[in-house]
Amino acid sequence: MVAVELGALLLCRIASFLAISPVFSQRGFPNLAKIVVGGSLVIAAYPAVGDFKEISSLLLFGVIALKEILFGLAMGYLSQLVFSGVMMAGEMIDFQVGFSMAQAYDTTMEVAASQFGKLYYWLTLAVFFMLNLHHQLILGLMESFKIVPLGTAVLKGTTVEGVVELFEKTVVMALSLAAPLVIAVLIIDIVLGVISRSIPQINILMLSLSIKTAVAILLFLLVLPNLLDFLANNIAGGIANILDFVKASR
Repeated sequence: MVAVELGALLLCRIASFLAISPVFSQRGFPNLAKIVVGGSLVIAAYPAVGDFKEISSLLLFGVIALKEILFGLAMGYLSQLVFSGVMMAGEMIDFQVGFSMAQAYDTTMEVAASQFGKLYYWLTLAVFFMLNLHHQLILGLMESFKIVPLGTAVLKGTTVEGVVELFEKTVVMALSLAAPLVIAVLIIDIVLGVISRSIPQINILMLSLSIKTAVAILLFLLVLPNLLDFLANNIAGGIANILDFVKASR
């Protein structure tokens, strides 16, 4: 009975984490693979659990299971923040360049994704795997069982404030990521506005679409090396933030 309760609580934290974390939560990730990964992580987490006593009350077990689900969802949400930030940056760029009208439903992310947002998302995912940060993400999940034993997670006021601060940092990251292209396109809009006042015969609307698209793509290629470093630092920082959150929940 103890083994069943222990396995169920491990599954609650791990499954809720996988349900919202990057890569594993995508629709394109096969359901069978999700089951295999979840089951493997449950087995791998057994050694990380210390002394576990049988829970006599069914009500108490339900409360503890709910706490584990919420704790797993919180960790998964934090791991997804950087990916949400790059999507946010892509939407800001698309709006300024004029690609908003080209948004289409993305079956992978199950949202109407922007063109630059999808580009940044897959670029971030590539960096995520190239640096083996998915290993660090899984290792952080395993470490959470040693730092915060089953049923002991406490979401205090300071912990919630920390999550809000991390969301604030994500918004700042999105603005920093989108700033070069947005500012460049704004300058083009100002120049084209001056030209339209000087030469009204020019069709500025049709001209601006091609110019802004060309400049946005060219500038993206120019900043790509710095962009990769920026994404690598922020993803690694995001994983470190998860561990800080876990330590604060003791």
